[in-house]
Amino acid sequence: MILRINIGAFVLTDAVRDAVNALTEDRLFLRSSISVQDGGMAGALAFLTTHSTPQLLLVETRAEGEAFFDELNALAEVCQPGTKVVIVGAENDINLFKTLIDQGISQYFLNTLTVEELKASIIDAFADKTLHAKSRTIAFSGLRGGVGSSVLAHNVASELARLYDEDVIIVDLDIPYGTAALSFNLQPAQTVADAIAQAGSIDETMLMRYLESGGQNVSLLCAPGNLNSGIEITPQSLEAVLNVVKQMASYVVLDIPHMWNAWVQDMVVDADDTVIVGAPDLYNLRDGKNIFEFLAPNRGLEAPTRLILNRVGEQKKGELTDKEFKEVLGTKPSLNIAFEPDPFAAAMNNGEMIRKVAPKSNAAQSIEILAQMVSGKESASRLAKKTSGGLMSSLFKK
Repeated sequence: MILRINIGAFVLTDAVRDAVNALTEDRLFLRSSISVQDGGMAGALAFLTTHSTPQLLLVETRAEGEAFFDELNALAEVCQPGTKVVIVGAENDINLFKTLIDQGISQYFLNTLTVEELKASIIDAFADKTLHAKSRTIAFSGLRGGVGSSVLAHNVASELARLYDEDVIIVDLDIPYGTAALSFNLQPAQTVADAIAQAGSIDETMLMRYLESGGQNVSLLCAPGNLNSGIEITPQSLEAVLNVVKQMASYVVLDIPHMWNAWVQDMVVDADDTVIVGAPDLYNLRDGKNIFEFLAPNRGLEAPTRLILNRVGEQKKGELTDKEFKEVLGTKPSLNIAFEPDPFAAAMNNGEMIRKVAPKSNAAQSIEILAQMVSGKESASRLAKKTSGGLMSSLFKK
């Protein structure tokens, strides 16, 4: 998860300043606004007299005894209700600590603090479902339409449920053209459009009515698949729905349409694992360059962003190599999936997964490996062996 809050810090020492500034390097705070100013308590009081209060306020002070409580009373006068306050103070008194916590101070640190301590206090202060979601979120997005991103999303979701015997929810976000229902041969009575329409009041009980079963451990929040839903997705409405979805399964697989707007950007940035699917041609190379240049600074180093080349071998001439993609994008494909039309066509026509219609096909094995990659359960060394030798090497080596 990524935390979206405003943090204002008023410091006296370099150590506290460094701890706050270090938050900007942490993925959890990529979408947070962090401001650090000198002046400690005096600086905070002067600033907040004429400015709105940040959601989290950190103040460093050297005052003790009555002078300290006088400062706190003055601070309370300029803070908006609900503000989370972290104090770095000079007085070493357990009774003082208890008193501050009883009065609503989120945390009190003696003399200084580390970035780890500060991060833990912020997580504790904002502890809710968005920070403690039980699920791993995996976003699938295509560099261009028709590259097979949706098909891979649906099959990987089904494979995650099979491999790890855990609940998986697929969320089809392509409102007019989504294919998740077709992939599982479903005719949904209610869809993701209904969930988004109720974003302000949705809970797990309501969402259960909107989910369709796609087999053992697999549920779907399908798209309506028509042009007249009347629903416009916003970042706020989608976040409200997904916050509930993430409490209901171990994995949430997002099938993201080929478009570019604020909520699509949020989904590909915020996901625990983002899978970008493309074909090995010049058009996908250009679009891939744009996408990876956007994702690299916004997702940070801790969150995987994987390039998957699909339908490799379909064009006998003119296909680009892994090396060419790496030279332009700065990353090589995590996996190449060979062009194998028969199992994909059979699965599509039957409304079934590749694993069921062609369990021994190369496509089924590729999907299993991709599911393991995004599962968060497999070691990098183990996956490297699977993708660098044996079947995968002989099939897809360029």
